[in-house]
Amino acid sequence: MQRATIKTIAQETGLSIATVSKALNNSPQVRPETRAVVLAAAERVGYELNMHGVQLRTGKTYQVAAIMSAPGPRQNEWEGVEYAQLLSGISWALEESPYRVSLYAVRNFEESLATIKQIVTLKKADGIIFSGTRAEDPRIRLMQEADFPFVTYGTTMHNAPHAFVDADNEQMIRLCMSRLVGRGHRRIALVNPAVELTYAITRLDAYRLALETAGLPFDPALVSHGHLTPAFGRESVLAMSKLPDPPTAYICANEAAALGALSGFHARGLVHGRDAVINATDDLNVSQYFAPPITTFFLPISEPSALLGTSILRRMEGEPPEALQTLLMPDLIERCDDRLPSDR
Repeated sequence: MQRATIKTIAQETGLSIATVSKALNNSPQVRPETRAVVLAAAERVGYELNMHGVQLRTGKTYQVAAIMSAPGPRQNEWEGVEYAQLLSGISWALEESPYRVSLYAVRNFEESLATIKQIVTLKKADGIIFSGTRAEDPRIRLMQEADFPFVTYGTTMHNAPHAFVDADNEQMIRLCMSRLVGRGHRRIALVNPAVELTYAITRLDAYRLALETAGLPFDPALVSHGHLTPAFGRESVLAMSKLPDPPTAYICANEAAALGALSGFHARGLVHGRDAVINATDDLNVSQYFAPPITTFFLPISEPSALLGTSILRRMEGEPPEALQTLLMPDLIERCDDRLPSDR
């Protein structure tokens, strides 16, 4: 069987060879509907784009590097969102483009920095997506100095403006605190991510401001920072429930920590809704199956992951980073009243 070529697609579609070539190379000169016709025809005739030749002509790799934290061989604890879920959404967003995702699994910040430095220096990709941002992030500074396209899953505080996608952590904590205070809670614990992460700082600042607005004192004993695993959630409850004036509400940063917090309740003989309540600000549709189901904020992981994919495409096309900054507000899912019996 003769190998399909650009000429085959031109004959199939009635378009010129030049138009077909531009469409296959994702040229902005070709209208999206024309490109869709070309791609459909290419699939019908079994055409395979010679990416090596395209790379030589354009100087592009047509690769987007996704730098994702992956659990090490000794890490058996669930930490909520898995990198595979993010990767899937990004891949779907890139599907109609010539770009493909290359996964770089890293174990820690240092490995992430070294990997990004290598990708930028050796031009192993045309764009980078990564998460786990810090308030002042040297990875971002490195890419900005090299004028290298990137999008972060998370914000920063002290870097120059850059493209990002994130959940609105400030708004979530503000709303969660207002709701719990309105239901009579005066001792509210914050089970927070690792302290060096930007969203941990954002959440803590919003928590402190909410306490101040409600006229409540800040007690550092009611805040814990760590890796968001069930073990961490359990340990936080076991420690805080021993306080002379223990919390009546726990705000957990994700469902993994919330699951551990429920285990801590069981270990201490606490009853959810009688002695204290748990809320979570990262819902993967798992907490509806907890016993009891808990109040959460829900944002389908498909939304931020798809936005990461479309944003990196737009950034690689030269769109300014200031136009590619998105905060997503998750939906509040009230599965419990969250008032304690004395407040009803």
